[in-house]
Amino acid sequence: MRYLIVLLSFIATTTCAQNRALHILVGSSLGLLAKENKLELSPRPGFLLGLEYWAKNKKGHYWSVGTCYTAFRRVKEEKKESFEYLNMYALPMMWALDKKDRWFFQAGLFSNILLSQNLDDNGNVVNNTKKLQRIYLGPSVGLGARLGQEGRSKILLGLRNDYGVIGFGNGTAQRFNIICLVAGIEI
Repeated sequence: MRYLIVLLSFIATTTCAQNRALHILVGSSLGLLAKENKLELSPRPGFLLGLEYWAKNKKGHYWSVGTCYTAFRRVKEEKKESFEYLNMYALPMMWALDKKDRWFFQAGLFSNILLSQNLDDNGNVVNNTKKLQRIYLGPSVGLGARLGQEGRSKILLGLRNDYGVIGFGNGTAQRFNIICLVAGIEI
């Protein structure tokens, strides 16, 4: 219900927007868990796939909302741990860093839902999804570039950092930091 209210608020604020864009995103994600969650496993790059909607109002301020599927893993010798999340970005604030709106800085909040967590210990796979907290909230910051000519599709390149600070639900908390390198196309 909360997400529906946030989405309706976002749509209401963007109806008077002059410039709107939808981005299809692909990229790589790296999940770094807090020290107490490490299990001596080293992070390995994963991937992400998502959609992001941007709107620019008459004053020149950008608003965005998006969702993406993110998967990453950690390994050490015969142990492999994998995570899958559905991330949602609700109204991050965006600031253009130049007059042509090519470079931007993004800050706001994100939430995600843990879809799956598996630990493979030398062929013995254990699904720990139900033993962990499933929903997380935290700050999100990013830096990126929007390249291309005005009036045409643009390419989006960005680096984003999501820090899951607060967890909800039954189970053990998994504080984490996910760093994402994304590329996208504006349609």
